[in-house]
Parts: sequence; structure tokens; C-alpha cells
Amino acid sequence: MISVYRSGDYFEAQLLTGLMEQEGLQVFLQGAALQGGLGDLPAMGHLSITVNDADQQRAEEIISAYENGDYSLDETDD
Repeated sequence: MISVYRSGDYFEAQLLTGLMEQEGLQVFLQGAALQGGLGDLPAMGHLSITVNDADQQRAEEIISAYENGDYSLDETDD
């Protein structure tokens, strides 16, 4: 298993996890259970998305596409 993304934003991490799962990747979101203790933890980087080593390149492509806005909705999308 290899970490491909770290974030402090739970919703963004869940979104990326879902996008990767839709592509057939086996994805693990680690640190999600720590959300309740956020006041005692550093605000950034406590969530980590990990995938199988063989899926690293595809996962990084999905993350890059997300960051470039390829998954954003435009006004014509319902």
C-alpha cells in the first residue's frame, strides 16, 4: 500500500476516494475516524488516501485531473 494523497479536508478526501473507487481502485481513507478529535490534532494532513502499489499511477492521474478541474460541473450539467 502506498499513500497518494494527504489532506485535512474530510469532504475532499471522501470525494477523491469515491472517484478512485469508481475507476475500480481499492482505496483506503486513513484517519477519517480522527475527525471527532480534530481539536487536539494538527489541522492539516491527518487524512491519507492509500492505494495498492500497482494502482499508484492511476490514482495520481485521478488526483491530477481533479486538481485541474476535470471533474467539475458546468452550468449545463444537471
